[in-house]
Amino acid sequence: MKRRILAVLATFALLITAGCSTSASNEDAIEEERAITVSVDYIKKTDIEKTQTVTGQAKPIKEVNVIPKLPGKVSEVYVSLGDEVKEGQTLFTIDDKEIKLQLAQAEAAVNVAKANVKRAEGGALELQMTQLESAFKSAEINLNDAQKMYDDVKILYENGMASKQDLDRAKSGYELAKEQFETAKSALELTESRINKENTETAQAQLKQAKASYNLAKTQLENTVVTSPADGYISSLNVNEGEITSGAVPAATIVDISTVVVEVNIVENIVNKIKVGDEYPVYIESVKKEPFLGKVISISPNVDPMTQSYRTRIEVPNEDGAIKGGMSAKVEIAVEAKENILAVPVECVVSEGGKSYIYVVEEDRAVKKEVTTGISNEEFIEISGDIKEGSQVVVKGQNFLSDNSKVIVAE
Repeated sequence: MKRRILAVLATFALLITAGCSTSASNEDAIEEERAITVSVDYIKKTDIEKTQTVTGQAKPIKEVNVIPKLPGKVSEVYVSLGDEVKEGQTLFTIDDKEIKLQLAQAEAAVNVAKANVKRAEGGALELQMTQLESAFKSAEINLNDAQKMYDDVKILYENGMASKQDLDRAKSGYELAKEQFETAKSALELTESRINKENTETAQAQLKQAKASYNLAKTQLENTVVTSPADGYISSLNVNEGEITSGAVPAATIVDISTVVVEVNIVENIVNKIKVGDEYPVYIESVKKEPFLGKVISISPNVDPMTQSYRTRIEVPNEDGAIKGGMSAKVEIAVEAKENILAVPVECVVSEGGKSYIYVVEEDRAVKKEVTTGISNEEFIEISGDIKEGSQVVVKGQNFLSDNSKVIVAE
C-alpha cells in the first residue's frame, strides 16, 4: 500500500514538472517574438558641410580718440556719454580769451609789416630815386651838348677856322661830361638794384613772418573748438566744464558701430581653408538666436606667438546698432564640404568595439550592418558599405536592438 502511494506521488510530481517546463518554453517563445517599436529615417544623398566653431569679440569698425590740439580750461561741454554725433559736430570748447589777445597782437604786427613794405617801396626812397633820375637826365643832356660842341670845333679846326687850344678845350669838356654821365648812370642803377631791393626784401620777409604768426594764432583759436572727427557714438568722455584738458589722456572716444568686426583666432590646420570674402554665420546670442552673416575682411599672414594662431577679422553689418563693442561671438567656419553623398542622421550610427553600425529595416526585421563613416556635421554623417539609397534606417530605438530583431516602425 505504502509503495503504491509513493508511485502515485512520483507520477504526480513528474506531471507537474512537465507542465511547468512546457509553460516556461511557451513564455520564452513569446518573449523572443516580441517586437521593438522604432523610428526610422532613410539613407539618402545630401550635401554635408563640416564646420568648426571659433569664438571672439565684436569690436567697432572704427574707433577714434579725440585729443585736443591745445591744452586749456574747458569752458563748455555739448555732448554726453552714448550720444550719437556727426563728423564736425562740436563736442566741447576751451577758454579762448588769451588766444584772442594773441590773435589781435598778431593782426597788429601784420599791419605794421604792411606799412614797412609800403615805405620800402616808396616814400624817402622814392624821393631819392627821383633825384638820381633827374641827375642822370641832366648828365645825359650835358653829354650830348659837349659831344656836339666837340664835333663842331673839330670840324672848324680841320678847316683852319679854330685853334688847337679851342679843340683841346672842347675835347676836355666832352670827356668831363661823359664821365659825369657814367657816374650818374651808375648811381641810378646801384640804387635800383641794391638799396631799394634789399630794403623791400627785408620788409617783405618781416610781413611774411607777421602773417605766419597771425595764421598760427588763428589756428590756435580754431583749436579751442573741439569737434568730432567721425560719425559715431561717444563711448568715453573724460572732460568736464572748468577742468584743464591736455593731450595726455583722450578727451573722448568716438566709435562707429554701423558695422562691427569680430576678431577670431584661426589655428594652422584650417587657416588655409578660408579666404578674404568668404561668408560665415556669426552667432551673437546676447542679441538674437539667429545668426548674422559675416564676411572675412582680413587674415593675418603671420602667427601670433602668444596664441599660436592667425588673427582673422570678420565684418558683420549692424545697422540697428544692437551689437555692442565687446559682445561675445561664435563663428562657424566651414572646414570641409562634400556634395551628393550617402548619409544618415548622426544618431543612427552605433559604435561597438571600435566599429560603426546601423540598423536597416528589412520587412519587420532590423538588420545590423557595418558601415564606414566619413564627413559629418551636427545633423548628418557620411556612410559607405553594404547599403543603398532609400533604405529605411533606425533613428530611434537602435540601442535596444540586436541583429535581426523584430521591429515595429512607429507612425
